[in-house]
Amino acid sequence: MPLIKARAHRVDVVHHGARLLETNRDTLRRYATFIKETPDYVLNRLIETTIAKDREFLTWLAEHPGETVAEPTPHRRAHRDGSL
Repeated sequence: MPLIKARAHRVDVVHHGARLLETNRDTLRRYATFIKETPDYVLNRLIETTIAKDREFLTWLAEHPGETVAEPTPHRRAHRDGSL
């Protein structure tokens, strides 16, 4: 039985780019195929289920109810050789 269930309904989403290790990307894609879902859905569920169990973060969050979500900082894309 999969740890992550396929979604029951669609929700609003926002775009967020992320860089993954190649092996994690491959595992993510395979798991999404396994449950017949998208990699985005799997990532969202992983975040929801993992962070929901982080008691230290939940305590911090309760102590900082007005904390705003930081805007992502612009970054320059690195070349394959590591140079900018």
